Amino acid sequence: MKFLLITLTALALTGCSAEEANQKTNVPTVATSLPNSFFTLGRPLNVKDLVDVKTTAKKGDEVTFLARIGGRKNASFVSSLSMMIVADPALLSCELMGEEDHCATPEDYCCENPEKLNRGLATVRFLDRSGEVFPFSIDGDHSLETLKYVVVSGNVVDNNDKGVFIIDATKVWVGGKPSYNDERAGSGE
Repeated sequence: MKFLLITLTALALTGCSAEEANQKTNVPTVATSLPNSFFTLGRPLNVKDLVDVKTTAKKGDEVTFLARIGGRKNASFVSSLSMMIVADPALLSCELMGEEDHCATPEDYCCENPEKLNRGLATVRFLDRSGEVFPFSIDGDHSLETLKYVVVSGNVVDNNDKGVFIIDATKVWVGGKPSYNDERAGSGE
């Protein structure tokens, strides 16, 4: 009897029933990394550059293209959503210009012609099963890093004459970074 009284007193003092305690331990965890199913280790062959695909792609098309992560200053990745900006590989980022410390933010392609840059950018989104963008940044996830090459396969959500090109990714291959002496190093070509 004494044991039962102590147990009931302890439960009353904590303000938590046994049922509530069980519910608290079954709280689902929130994912903070993209599913592996989005990524492939094998680089797709015969892939066109982003601009070559963007000029003819229409909403609803399935596309595959080569690009580099970057294109906007300090905004290659969205801080609270699984989205990234990618740039056509023919665009010249500042780290490839050969001068040491030429630019503190080479991912913004600040020395590139603004119109050419606008034509050579795309937004890549990663959607969950319910069609929503995952609610976390993908910076560093599955080796995704600013200025790395990627081959993106996915569906065109928007492509307009203002330069907007949005892709919902289905598969991504992540390569390496180029170097001053070899601008296509890391592209897997």
